[in-house]
Amino acid sequence: MAAEAIGPGVAYERWSLATSRGPLQLSIATVDLSNPNVSLQVATHNDAIVGDGESLSSMAERLHAEVGINADYFDINDTGTPLNVVMSGGRVLHGPDGAAALRVGPGNAVAMGPIAYALALSSGGLHLTIPAVNDWSAASDVAELTPEFGAARAFGATEAILTPAAAQGAYTVKMVARDLTNLVPLQAGDVAVAAHGTAAIAIATALHAGDPVTIASSADPSLAGVSAAVGGGPLLLRDGVAVSDPAAPAPDEAEVRNPVTGAGLSADGNTLWLVVVDGRAPSRSIGLTRPQFASLFAALGAATAMAFDSGGSSEMVVRHLGEPRAGVANVPSDGRERSVADGFFVVNVAPFGPPLKLFLDPSRPTPAVLVGSTLTVQAHAVDANDQPVALAPGTVAFSVTPPDAATIDRDGVLVAQRPGPIEVSATLGQIVGQLDIKLVGSVDAMKISGADAPLPINGKAQLAVSASTHDGAPIAIDPGAVTWHLDSGSGQVSADGSFRAGPMAARDVISAHAGNAVAIATMLVGEHAQMLQAVMSPGAMPGQWSYGSRPAGIPGGVDGVNAPDGSAALRLTYDFSTTNATRAAYAQTTIVLPLAPIALSIEVYGDARGEWLRGGYQNADGNNESVTVARHVDWRGWRTIRVAIPPQSAWPIAWTRFYAVEPRRGASERGSLWLRNFVLIYAGPP
Repeated sequence: MAAEAIGPGVAYERWSLATSRGPLQLSIATVDLSNPNVSLQVATHNDAIVGDGESLSSMAERLHAEVGINADYFDINDTGTPLNVVMSGGRVLHGPDGAAALRVGPGNAVAMGPIAYALALSSGGLHLTIPAVNDWSAASDVAELTPEFGAARAFGATEAILTPAAAQGAYTVKMVARDLTNLVPLQAGDVAVAAHGTAAIAIATALHAGDPVTIASSADPSLAGVSAAVGGGPLLLRDGVAVSDPAAPAPDEAEVRNPVTGAGLSADGNTLWLVVVDGRAPSRSIGLTRPQFASLFAALGAATAMAFDSGGSSEMVVRHLGEPRAGVANVPSDGRERSVADGFFVVNVAPFGPPLKLFLDPSRPTPAVLVGSTLTVQAHAVDANDQPVALAPGTVAFSVTPPDAATIDRDGVLVAQRPGPIEVSATLGQIVGQLDIKLVGSVDAMKISGADAPLPINGKAQLAVSASTHDGAPIAIDPGAVTWHLDSGSGQVSADGSFRAGPMAARDVISAHAGNAVAIATMLVGEHAQMLQAVMSPGAMPGQWSYGSRPAGIPGGVDGVNAPDGSAALRLTYDFSTTNATRAAYAQTTIVLPLAPIALSIEVYGDARGEWLRGGYQNADGNNESVTVARHVDWRGWRTIRVAIPPQSAWPIAWTRFYAVEPRRGASERGSLWLRNFVLIYAGPP
């Protein structure tokens, strides 16, 4: 658990702990905020607010970051939009939602807590409050849009395009457009105000090309001097004491052990801890509840702490010394990086200089090498400020001791010739780096990767093998040393491990052979549907649906009143006008889902009120999970929605709820949703 320096004022540790409830694995980055070479920055997926998402490591590479963590909750199944505030370069790119956020002020002054923010537009006799930034749907009233918004659909909006004038907050109207199908593309520096309803009428009536416009912002706390901010939640610690955050996202997950991501700040404001705890892997890491996460930060020395999005999004990336880019430091519960909406990063802003240290690091951990196979040893250099220094090909001289155990060429390609330990050395002028490697004559265990995800009919997958010693140490093995066989099924597997599925749903069994080791995997091709409930009945019997709410007492109900088109369905009614807290109205049940479906579909009759529709299930380990069905119910009538079930779920799972959520403090809608045709979707043939 020794800390590894990865940059000026930044250290990284990977912990493995044994607890009374099970194992835990943690990634911890400790940041000295007083170091002048430390810069804290926020990035969004592909520099946009709406989009398909981007991996954290890709964002880190764009920023040249040395550490990064995932940040805000986001609309995972629809627009990809972060739910809370986003600030970058001192600009608000998405408005807050009342949950906790981390903000960075002058001199790396970090603070955590909710942010209130609004804009006020004035032009002549027009005065208009703008409550949203880069958050626009068919249910929106009025919002400011910037070039970073990333979406095109206007939903019939009236839009005023504004170009900046000389004074801060001053603009000139470029144009006003009505009844738009698509939003008007914005030039750099321009903003737009999009509106529906009475606000749209006011804009169309009062604003004309050439008119002066002023947009003033108000924020609590003030955002003056704040360079970056990113949302998340809940707040975990305040003044060293655990808090129960009334604006916590997904409050029903507070006591659930999950993979978790968070940040903690020391009382003097000089130390920031970024922490990711792995979870949903009982044999490796069981995760933490939110109160347990708060206790962890307190134990580290934090006085203030908050969480960010958890579950499959929880991830840390780290750029080890000398490496050109950051790599994933933890083990995401999805088994791979999830595309996320935004991230929080630590960037080394020191100037670059000549190389001072040399590192040899082909991978982490350093693998053994099978005799006859190759391993490329990569040399990395850093300067006096721990900035990576690019090395031109051929400038590093490699050697092996003992020389008869392996060969290594000028590009660092090592060929193992006989079993035993070796030492690889690299020289760059007067700088020397060394690496110990073990050469082995056999493989003790082998595993096929790339076969876990189901494939569509005629789909393709690239398979590979990973080999290890009896104690679990990885072994480098050449792809050419592996032979592949299709043992059963209608697909095809090539000599390089590429697999092509056949023309029908199937279970294809593939084996890989290398020396004395064999690995077998089953590929599921195609999918089939199974109706679970065509008509969802209200009641208290098993498999029926009843009403619940959070907080308790939210008016609403579940009944069998037909949908407006007369069709039979389950109706969920809600009234979110009685409180400003995060409100949820549940249609709840307990239905154990047979086997392991990859997705479900549900028909939803929307009321176009803009509420957030979610679903939930309980894992076999007792943890409750939630998934987004629709970020905004902005349609009226029936719509069939497919929702993926996370592959890391602990089977069997029990479906427990569909529910409407309203996290916005100022919203007070009342409405009804109807549900029918609850269908499960399975990989492979029936």
